[in-house]
Amino acid sequence: MAKTKAALEDSADLGGERVRVHPLTRIQGRADIEIQFSPDQRVNQARFRALEFRGFEEMATGIAAFRAPSLLSRICGSCGPFHQLASCIAIENATGTIVPKTALWFRELLSFLWLGLSHILNCTYMALPDFALPTSDAAVRNVIGIYAIEQEMIQNLTAVQSAFADSLALLAGLPIHPSVVVPGGVSYLPDWTTCSKVGETLAGCEHNLRETLRLVELLTKRSAQMTETETRLQGYYLASTKRESPAMIGDTVSYAEFDEGEPTDMDHGEFYGSIEERPVPWSYLVPVTVSQMELLMVGPLARVNLGFDTETPWAELECTRIHEQWGHPLDMEFLFLMSMTLEMIWAYENACLLLEQRPRHGEACAEPEVVESDGIAVIDGPRGTLVHKVWLDSSGAISRYQVISPLQFSCQLLNQHLTSLARILVTGLEISDDVAQLLQLSVRAFTPCVQCGTH
Repeated sequence: MAKTKAALEDSADLGGERVRVHPLTRIQGRADIEIQFSPDQRVNQARFRALEFRGFEEMATGIAAFRAPSLLSRICGSCGPFHQLASCIAIENATGTIVPKTALWFRELLSFLWLGLSHILNCTYMALPDFALPTSDAAVRNVIGIYAIEQEMIQNLTAVQSAFADSLALLAGLPIHPSVVVPGGVSYLPDWTTCSKVGETLAGCEHNLRETLRLVELLTKRSAQMTETETRLQGYYLASTKRESPAMIGDTVSYAEFDEGEPTDMDHGEFYGSIEERPVPWSYLVPVTVSQMELLMVGPLARVNLGFDTETPWAELECTRIHEQWGHPLDMEFLFLMSMTLEMIWAYENACLLLEQRPRHGEACAEPEVVESDGIAVIDGPRGTLVHKVWLDSSGAISRYQVISPLQFSCQLLNQHLTSLARILVTGLEISDDVAQLLQLSVRAFTPCVQCGTH
């Protein structure tokens, strides 16, 4: 369990003392929660602070454009393939490159497999202990502790994890940091035999996925009874879309209000033009707003709220059923594990469908022609909407690079929600481990990736 430490120095902006929940565990990267008090020890504000700086935008400046995707993929392990893909798309848009349809098909297939694998790992090692062992000691509240009392639960997740990882190994060579996605398309296309093996591998995990969904439903209901604090998510949710449905590689961005507003679409240029950075002095993370939407959520919960289309009937059915049970839109933090599980099914169905639709003929790659220009890419990764923008000079080198990550979009809503929760749970400078655990669970509901956020 994370320990809390009181920082007895005065808070210059609020006039009271501060308490840190540190380290913040079971997230990717280094961060803490800082709670600021008024002089009478009432909670004024709670905020998520990123405690690291990466500097990839600076490292990309000056290098040859075609080297950038490989470099940018190192921002993160689990999200790395999506940074690589976004970097390639940004370069292609800057150079006016038309990517072959067969390469687009292969990219989409890989994207759904990467999404599924990332969610499985996140669920198993980061999220599930909070739901399976909510009252256990920190020493056993982990995947090993779960396995000791419920082996079947972990075996189902491990089987799904292996199916997605093995599929990626067959198609891309490596699940993490593969070199197959390149500017202009892909470095090769899989043959029929490989695609057939991947289809068989995925088909073998369907039962495990169904059992995982059943278990997650039970755990979610129990969590609702144990941790419900009546603190609802506010503001907007947003995701990359295609034909008004969530898409990893879409052509529009859709957003709606948590108070059941109808979704609104923006094209990528309008979306990028509406983004405004809001730096803060107390974190390496730079929050952003979109069209004055300061409270914004991206990621699994946002995509599930927009809903899946009829091409993935299992995911659509389960999504509809969950909304009937919990309401629409989903606006309670403990539903994030359910959202990731639904997206595992969505990724599984899309991958199977794309394997059936494999083009018989086509090119793997078109050669980009470098010109002095700029281009943007807007896609969705496992944790939400991801933006890359590249500026090229006449020699083909990068003169400037910009990355905007999912955590940058969601962090202001995260802090607002964290503050609301802290005002209910925290009654003084002495914070119990139980309260610290609930605050951390609130952060994990946003599936934060600090490496991506601070790049």
